[in-house]
Amino acid sequence: MRFLALLLLLCTLTSCAMAPSSYLSVQPHAGSGGQAEPADAVAVQDYDGLKRAILGFVETGRTEGAIRAANYSGNVEEDLIQAAYEVSKQDPLGAYAVDYMTHDCTLIVNYYEIRVRITFRRSLREIQAIETIPTQTQLRSRLEEAVDRLEDRVVLRLPSYRDPDIPAMVADYCAANPETVMETPKVTVSAYPDSGSVRIVEVDLAYTQTPQSLRSMQKAVQESLDAAAEYIRYRRSDRDKVGLLLTYLTERFSYEAEETATPLYAALCGGVADPRGLTQAWQLICDLAGVECYTVEGLRSGQPYTWNIVSLDGVYRHLDLARSVLDESQPALRTDREMEEYYWNMEEYPACEPLPDAPEEPQEEPPAEEEPAPPEEEEAEQGNA
Repeated sequence: MRFLALLLLLCTLTSCAMAPSSYLSVQPHAGSGGQAEPADAVAVQDYDGLKRAILGFVETGRTEGAIRAANYSGNVEEDLIQAAYEVSKQDPLGAYAVDYMTHDCTLIVNYYEIRVRITFRRSLREIQAIETIPTQTQLRSRLEEAVDRLEDRVVLRLPSYRDPDIPAMVADYCAANPETVMETPKVTVSAYPDSGSVRIVEVDLAYTQTPQSLRSMQKAVQESLDAAAEYIRYRRSDRDKVGLLLTYLTERFSYEAEETATPLYAALCGGVADPRGLTQAWQLICDLAGVECYTVEGLRSGQPYTWNIVSLDGVYRHLDLARSVLDESQPALRTDREMEEYYWNMEEYPACEPLPDAPEEPQEEPPAEEEPAPPEEEEAEQGNA
């Protein structure tokens, strides 16, 4: 019997030693028969907690996260599918940052262990760069700041999304500040998700020139404007200033007509007869010179067009500087009646009326000449004498 018992023990030990290591599983003791949760697992008990946990992974840029659902009120597996969908497709941050998301759920004795794996299309740095902009006024200010800084992208969280016309906001600011904004960028707007009152908006600003080139252009434009203002510094009347400014601008270059993304710089420093650029140049120089001037937005030959109205000591005249520098036979200053090809809202601008005809001066009648006396009377007078 002792021999048989020894033989049985020897066989048992040999079998254990020969068992493949892949079949060996060591589980840490966790109370009454349970397994220990992952050290970084987030504990949840309901759907809201589950959704917050997944969103937390997105906010911190985690590609994988663990969740422990114990004493859960609801169907964990169904809620997991729904929560993952809502975070990745319907939540603004998830819709913006997540490419796709996978998950699995394992029941371990009395709790569920959930693994969530996230593939991002945005970096953590991009996620952290999102700015919250509560109001329309702050939105406009932030866009203006982006243009001034020549930023190529801003990503904004709008808690009260009202479908703002962001390209129009940018265009309006650029048009109002031509002396500092050399190029109006092409604006592309993407909103995440497609609907909802809270969205993340990605605004791309595309320029044809580099930031360094645009800053150099801005400096050159300012120098040209200052030179023009200095050129007419000692002229007193508007008429003298306007005449000298026309000479200054028209004789600087042999102008050519072409399209340009930087109209003011091209007009002042490149000899390009772009209507908008020359209109902006004239307006800015007149402002510096203290000459009353207006920028007219209207039509020429049925197409959108811009030109100026300038004051000549209280008498207003139209000035299409682009047309003047390209066709020297055209008069530079015109009345309303001489603007046959043009259309504008006359109520918004001063009338350009012709000067009244000078009244004719009354002519003085020559003094009446005495009629010569008849010959008989002359002889009688001589006889009496």
